[in-house]
Amino acid sequence: MKIIHSCFFVFVSVTLMFSQDINQAEVKVLEGFSPEIPESEKIKETTEFIDTTEIDKSQSYSFLNKTLDIPYKSRPLKSAKLSGEKISDLAGSKIFLGGGTHSFISNISHNSLRKEDYSYGLTFNHFSNRFKVKYNNSNTEVFRNSLTNINGFGKKIEENNIFTLNLDYDRRTSNYDGLCEVAHKDCNLNRFFYSKFGGSIFSRELSEYNLKHNTSFFVSDLNSRSENQIHLKSNLSKKINSFPVDLELEFNNYINYANTDTLSLREKTDVKTFHIVPNVVIERFGYNFNVGTEIHLQQELDSMNTPGFAPHLIVSKHLVKNILYVEGGLRHSEYRSTIKSLSDENPFIRALGTNQLHESSVSSHSLSLANTDVDEFFVGMTNVLGKGEVFEGCIAYGKISNMPFFYWVDLNANGRFYSSYVDIYRLHVNANYEWKINDLININATANFYNYDTIASNKENINGKLGISLNLDEKIKFNTSLSYIGKRQSLNGENIDGDYFVDWDEVYELNSQLHANIFIDYHYTNSIAAYLRINNILNSKQELWKGYREIGLNAWFGLSYSF
Repeated sequence: MKIIHSCFFVFVSVTLMFSQDINQAEVKVLEGFSPEIPESEKIKETTEFIDTTEIDKSQSYSFLNKTLDIPYKSRPLKSAKLSGEKISDLAGSKIFLGGGTHSFISNISHNSLRKEDYSYGLTFNHFSNRFKVKYNNSNTEVFRNSLTNINGFGKKIEENNIFTLNLDYDRRTSNYDGLCEVAHKDCNLNRFFYSKFGGSIFSRELSEYNLKHNTSFFVSDLNSRSENQIHLKSNLSKKINSFPVDLELEFNNYINYANTDTLSLREKTDVKTFHIVPNVVIERFGYNFNVGTEIHLQQELDSMNTPGFAPHLIVSKHLVKNILYVEGGLRHSEYRSTIKSLSDENPFIRALGTNQLHESSVSSHSLSLANTDVDEFFVGMTNVLGKGEVFEGCIAYGKISNMPFFYWVDLNANGRFYSSYVDIYRLHVNANYEWKINDLININATANFYNYDTIASNKENINGKLGISLNLDEKIKFNTSLSYIGKRQSLNGENIDGDYFVDWDEVYELNSQLHANIFIDYHYTNSIAAYLRINNILNSKQELWKGYREIGLNAWFGLSYSF
């Protein structure tokens, strides 16, 4: 039995020793410990409460009316400078040359590099083409067109204003080898050269409660004093009693002469127009009401016309902030047709008194110039459908007083166009869609539908355009577009006693046009790039204007160098 107890004791000891790895330590008691309870002492017999609200908390201060004169003036703090990615280097000059079937293109430009308070630049553009058109498989006519543009600008930034200066020069010619009324090699040439010099002053005022302005001025000349224009316009804005108030002031002087190099007996005209457009924005019930009116004054030579008034009211609201915006109401616009504006739209006009070399006889009949007023009710919206996807739409219906149009007159060749005007009611539906799918693909589309209550000469009822751009990488960009213009009706003119009038019964049909184009840009380096344009892939050869057909399939290739 003793042996068994001894074995059990050894086994337990060994088990505890291995299960608790604790080193042996010797404990020495230096001083004995005797526990005790400290005596307590009562402070007070009862508890006291104090109402702090009855304590006088007022404090008195005294100020020393003393100004310290310290002979030290601190420097104004400089604005903080943010460091970011290095701005890419700019090229100050660029030369582009291109050519191909029927056409030649050139471009030269020079611009100042990045400056804090000024910039300037000069550009030169030239485009010309020459193509043949065969009529009825027999007669072949050669058309030549050219457009030259020169633009110079300067910009100066001051502390309170921004100043700009502009100089523009445009030269547009159109010619064809047809029959002539007079023995002159350039009898079928239409030539319009236009120059304009002007500038603007833009206020840099940031506060909405201080007066801000944007003022512009220019003088222009067409065909060596055949037509001059003086223009002055200023937009003033300021918040008055929390209401944004705008005032637009505009003055124009249109002067039309009879050029001394022509045979025309056209009389000189001098028309002055004044526009005063005040408007205010009022916010009520969550809507913005833009209320205003246009006051129009016109003086022709020594006679003053009756003042005209045209109110406008536009109501707008963000139904969903930064997502859905709607607006609608009554709007008004006004413009005056000039030889410049008409020749830009139709280069085949007959503008007597502008040094046109195809004048064959003494005549006072030429382009008719008048004011056009547009008053219409409209409803529009802008809807952000998703990231990079936006839809815009508008429906408008109203009256156009003195809408300009062109009618064709027979001059024993291809003919020329005169201008006339008509009062017309128009329904206009517009839709625009843009979707930037990613950094590679971008889609944009636009469509317009027009409905007139009477014949609108050379005006289509429907047009549209679809464009797709592909940014394949930083070097290659590919763009394609498909455009459509619906059928049009063109009115003719009749000759009565040597003068021309619109013949509303004789209508000429212009077929619809469908165009497809491809543009390819290749940037070999930051300085060298190549461009390829393939136009009118479907080879449409319909008439742009009666007697003037478009170019069929054509292409050109160009190179540019920047330095």
